[in-house]
Amino acid sequence: MAKKLLTIGILNVLMVYVVVMLIGCAGGISVVPLSVKIQNADRKVEAAGMIAISNDLEPKKRRELLTDKRILYDDAIALYIECTVTDKYNQRAHFRIAEIYKSPYHEVKLILSDPTNEKGLSKFPARTSDELWDLAVEHYQTAVDLAPTGYLGSRSKGSISDIRKSRNQIQESLRVYRNQLSGDDDRAKQTQDAATQALYDIGESYMKLGNYREAIGSYEKLAAEFPDHELAPRSQFKVGNVYFYKLYDYSNKGGWGAFVKVAQNYEDSFESKQAETLLKKSAHTLTGIKQDQDDINKYTNKKAMAMRRMGRYVTPDKLYQMGFRDRIVQNYQNIAAGWQKMENFPNSVFCYKELAYNLRGNAFAVSDALYQIGRLYQLDGQLENAISGYETLFEISPQSIWRDECVYQQAVCYRGIREFELAYEGFKTYMSLAGSHSIEKLRYYREADQMVRQFEQDQDGDGFMFYQEQEDGTSDRDPDDNPDNKKESEPQA
Repeated sequence: MAKKLLTIGILNVLMVYVVVMLIGCAGGISVVPLSVKIQNADRKVEAAGMIAISNDLEPKKRRELLTDKRILYDDAIALYIECTVTDKYNQRAHFRIAEIYKSPYHEVKLILSDPTNEKGLSKFPARTSDELWDLAVEHYQTAVDLAPTGYLGSRSKGSISDIRKSRNQIQESLRVYRNQLSGDDDRAKQTQDAATQALYDIGESYMKLGNYREAIGSYEKLAAEFPDHELAPRSQFKVGNVYFYKLYDYSNKGGWGAFVKVAQNYEDSFESKQAETLLKKSAHTLTGIKQDQDDINKYTNKKAMAMRRMGRYVTPDKLYQMGFRDRIVQNYQNIAAGWQKMENFPNSVFCYKELAYNLRGNAFAVSDALYQIGRLYQLDGQLENAISGYETLFEISPQSIWRDECVYQQAVCYRGIREFELAYEGFKTYMSLAGSHSIEKLRYYREADQMVRQFEQDQDGDGFMFYQEQEDGTSDRDPDDNPDNKKESEPQA
């Protein structure tokens, strides 16, 4: 009897599970956790950033890549919107949406307005820059309203200010540019000089907003219309810089060609010498990257790689020819270092991720790659990704020689995003790694000790340490302004 009841119970549980799954699928109820959704959204944004659109591409191929890029951004925005339903992810999701609308979306704002209906393009509306900036401000403001004194709230305030100042600067500079006079008299020359400066200021404003192609257009317009002005070589050099270090376009019609123009058209300028030196160094770096990429392809098991692209699981030992794994590791490390020299952090991070995943059998190489991923994110100002990267190292390679460094740097990142309690615990953990040995073995021991002492101060004697006051946005110099009193004064839900 007991066995029969147990069987019936199990069947009932299975029936309930099936019904829930059917209702979830049929009714559009998502069973994917929001933590996974926001990670998927972050990955889509990162994948979109990896798509470099070279000016050398055929128009059709260029359009296909831009289409793929916009779809990734649209999908990411949709996922972020789903994540705004909870307090845990609400602010972060709005901030991420604002970041997309502020900068990268401008590159693809028109690409899906073509009526050809390829890939279902007609269902996506075209967007103007003003519309995108308005949307960015709207989402930034929501992030500010949710937590004005926190890390994302503070960054959102700064971004709102940047957008408003830059938009005003662009409008004012356009007015100055359009009011220039023709002729050779002194008054006309003054207006032309002002127009030149206005074009340069427009380019700088677009750069501050992260609208890189608009910035290029303004710099190129200056160089074309005022070739004899002292700002012309600087503007042309900036065109090359934007292509190389923001759009990652090294083509003859992109960054490479822009630097060649500087060297050829402004031979006696300071920028010309800079361009020549930069081209020589870049040629050496890019050639080395290509050689290492070819070496990896040479020893890659094409059949195994094709199976993995089809979605089938392939063990890492099957991906490369036997006896060449150490060589492949070195190739990956060389490529990642090369991309870092080119300040192409997305490609460098991607390369280290490939190394860590494809060559999991090499423990030292994997731990080094995981450390480099966190470090590159930190250098690029992506502190939350850096924290996650260091955490991955702790999970996968807890005995890594980079462990101590990662503990300290993670604490630095926590402090940077105003997670003061986690930063405090991180610095204390780092100091504890010295054990009974000399503190000299820890590179940042004194810095960590200084931070811990600062965090443990209680200047107003209210019983709350400095890091606790910082965490709650209260003052450590006013005993009446403390976390407890703040909670009591907050309206009850």
